[in-house]
Amino acid sequence: MAVIQTMGLSKRYKDKWAVDHLDLRVEQGDIYGFIGQNGAGKSTTLKLLCGLARPTQGEALIFDRPIRDTVARRRIGALIEQPGLYPEQSGRENLLLYAALLGLDSPERQVNEILKTVELSPSEKKPVKQYSMGMKQRLGVGMALLGGPDLLLLDEPINGLDPEGIREMRELLLRLNRERGLTILISSHILGELSKIATRYGMIQYGRMVEQITAEELARKCTDYLHLRVDLPQKAASLLEQEFSLTRWEVRPEGEIRIYEAVDAKAVGQVLARAGIVVEELSLHRQDLEGYFLECMGGEKHV
Repeated sequence: MAVIQTMGLSKRYKDKWAVDHLDLRVEQGDIYGFIGQNGAGKSTTLKLLCGLARPTQGEALIFDRPIRDTVARRRIGALIEQPGLYPEQSGRENLLLYAALLGLDSPERQVNEILKTVELSPSEKKPVKQYSMGMKQRLGVGMALLGGPDLLLLDEPINGLDPEGIREMRELLLRLNRERGLTILISSHILGELSKIATRYGMIQYGRMVEQITAEELARKCTDYLHLRVDLPQKAASLLEQEFSLTRWEVRPEGEIRIYEAVDAKAVGQVLARAGIVVEELSLHRQDLEGYFLECMGGEKHV
């Protein structure tokens, strides 16, 4: 079941399309990693999905209902950019104030449960201004959990956190997904961390979807390979296929050959040298999410 589905979703500010006919699909139970460079349209997309901005064109459905539908909105919890907290109040007091705004039944019980869920003490009285960045972000997730949503929209929740804070946030999101069955859409610049939790990815550039891919598909595409750059790639590929009984290889632009199976790099070089083929580059390439992302984005590094 699609929890989120957008069809041509677009947002224009003056002469610039911040989101440009975006087609996005998030399945129930996903932890969906939303990836893009600065200014790619990630935050604007999340604002459109939770009703903080109105689309210029296109449509978005949440649980098969339009975003403006009140039933759909009640099923969404969102943390966009920084959580709006009262610095002089405690975490519990902040949650109680927000629960009152939402008109929740039994706010005391819900707030105590949420504080325990995000690993903050219900009895802690110190003001939020004395919290660490990690504690503030977990409290922000707690605010998004008020009302018992089925979908969380999180915009850079680990940005600015230290390694311990990142670990705590990662474990929290995995627990919410596993134990509560929450579907989570999370944008992040820290691709190494995102790769530890995401089940599906969407890669956006200039407001447009470049690719949507599951974690399993990504793992297959990120297989290690032997990288070769030679002056006669077609001849070299045919020779190596015959010499080493290769079945998984490809010739790419600019004379590059990729061999996706175990083969002795030294022996490859020797075979090509005997055939008079000039080897310009030969190396074992290990690709991860960041490498795949940069390749999809044409090699640009401003993630």
